[in-house]
Amino acid sequence: MRRDRTGNLLRWVEDFLVVAETGHVGRAAEALGVSQPPLSQTIRRLETAVGDELFVRHARGVSLTPAGEAFLPLAHDLVSAQRRVLTLGNDMAERTGSVQVWIPRSLPAAWVSECLLDTVATFPRAEWTGASSADIVRHVRENTAAVGMVAAPIVTDELVSLPVVAIPQVLCMRPLPDAPIHQNDLRHTVPSEMLVPPRTDGPAAFDVLSAELEALGVITQLRQEVDPLKIAAEMRTLGAATLMPSETPGFDGAPLEAGLLPLRLRVIHHPDATPPARDAAMVLHDCLGRCAAHVR
Repeated sequence: MRRDRTGNLLRWVEDFLVVAETGHVGRAAEALGVSQPPLSQTIRRLETAVGDELFVRHARGVSLTPAGEAFLPLAHDLVSAQRRVLTLGNDMAERTGSVQVWIPRSLPAAWVSECLLDTVATFPRAEWTGASSADIVRHVRENTAAVGMVAAPIVTDELVSLPVVAIPQVLCMRPLPDAPIHQNDLRHTVPSEMLVPPRTDGPAAFDVLSAELEALGVITQLRQEVDPLKIAAEMRTLGAATLMPSETPGFDGAPLEAGLLPLRLRVIHHPDATPPARDAAMVLHDCLGRCAAHVR
């Protein structure tokens, strides 16, 4: 096989196998969800890379040439090897009992340390990573050894979703209000700008917060920011406000009336999750429940 112009070889080979199975470029294109001309071009690119014609074109469709017959088992081996590589992480996780824990990157590190990381002793092989809620859903969908914590609401499709836990929040701003903030006072308290996680992190959660503020009569610009340093700096220098989980170390805030603008979090895992991942999901869910109950 020529080493130049090989492009996306695995995709070419996968397309080759579908064409070989159907014996027709048009039917293969329909099965792959693409139009026929790009698929024909892919086959020609593969033939150029291999250095020989793989199909004979005729009125009824296509059939394999001798070179195509010789290439067919190699193509199956290549695709099988790819699948083995992609599942290697899951297989290793099952053998070692390791768990990958994904949490929203917008959560304050101090709150995570205070409320969640004391669970490390329960599953010491866990690897903790921050990401957007949208990316967390994707990671958990692809990994049976992964556990996710996401901002709700969010579409999780076939994933196992534990019940939503509402974490009370405080309104952090300068100057700090002297008393807890009740629902009717909120529209007079929130300044002209509020720092919130980016909408791309969780579109539905962002829209719910926006709708709740509007229903409460709060007129403020929601400025999207995820960098905790920028959030802290702009609170102090520009007078912006932000919501933080209650009892976040290092952040003073005015408590909100019970049930007002909570942080809604839920734990998710793969339907075929490894036993350690299922255990970790229950532990995290229980931690959230204890945190919510403690604040109340």
